[in-house]
Amino acid sequence: MEPVTKYINISSLNVRSGPGTNHAVLTSVSQGQAVTITELSDSWSKVNVNGKTGWVSSKYLSVSKPVVKSVEAPKQSTTTSSTPSNTAPNTAPQNDADKLKSISGNSQLILVTANGTSTRNATIQTFEKDGNGKWNRVMNVSGFIGKNGFGKTKEGDGKSPIGKFSIGTAFGQNGNPGTKLPWRNITSDDVWVDDSSSPLYNTWQSRSATQGQWTSAEDMTHRLYVYGFVINYNTARTPNKGSAIFFHTGSSYTLGCVATSQSNVVSILKWLDPAKSPVIIMTPTQQLANY
Repeated sequence: MEPVTKYINISSLNVRSGPGTNHAVLTSVSQGQAVTITELSDSWSKVNVNGKTGWVSSKYLSVSKPVVKSVEAPKQSTTTSSTPSNTAPNTAPQNDADKLKSISGNSQLILVTANGTSTRNATIQTFEKDGNGKWNRVMNVSGFIGKNGFGKTKEGDGKSPIGKFSIGTAFGQNGNPGTKLPWRNITSDDVWVDDSSSPLYNTWQSRSATQGQWTSAEDMTHRLYVYGFVINYNTARTPNKGSAIFFHTGSSYTLGCVATSQSNVVSILKWLDPAKSPVIIMTPTQQLANY
């Protein structure tokens, strides 16, 4: 295509090495900055900017240069301030991870939020803490939760649980994509027991080895379990509280799990590192302050 000049229309936009959020961030550009588009791929544009070539989301580009509002510096007071000269700098939260109080012992976070408890649509963000203790966002993508939203209380209610959970075994049907998590290949013999009256409730089992010990179990060869990991919900295996809560591939609502595109799931699996104590927090946005 002929090169076209467009402008960034949001405050900051990541330039990535490829056309998708699963690609590495090369640099970022600011609102009003001009970029030269040389190629298109679905909803992504290949651009030249700041001496680098990369990809940006096309929806954040505009033909006309947006007006960038400048912030007027406050006028300096002529009166003597009683505030000590060593007052701490502004520490206002820069992102959603900065708002949380319960993750000081973690260095990786997956945050799954939704607007209220009844929607099926979710936002999935990943964050990592750097050497200075600062949380940096790695990924921000769309996803899905239970068909009846957030707030699981019992088996089969179609809701995803609310809470902070550790991350368990990663799994898949096409071999380990490169995750550091404990990995398990799914076979046709694998089932997850969802029979609340069974002593094996909410565990991964061999069908052939446990026949007769349960009356209901989910096949792990499910079409949505191409890749995923176990969310450690109801690890006490309280009867009827809910079972088989996973983070897995999918393009629509779940029966209580969290789903997003296969490329997103694989990127997250490759990024997760047990040495960094990763956790997943699942909550309506309105309840973020609880964490």
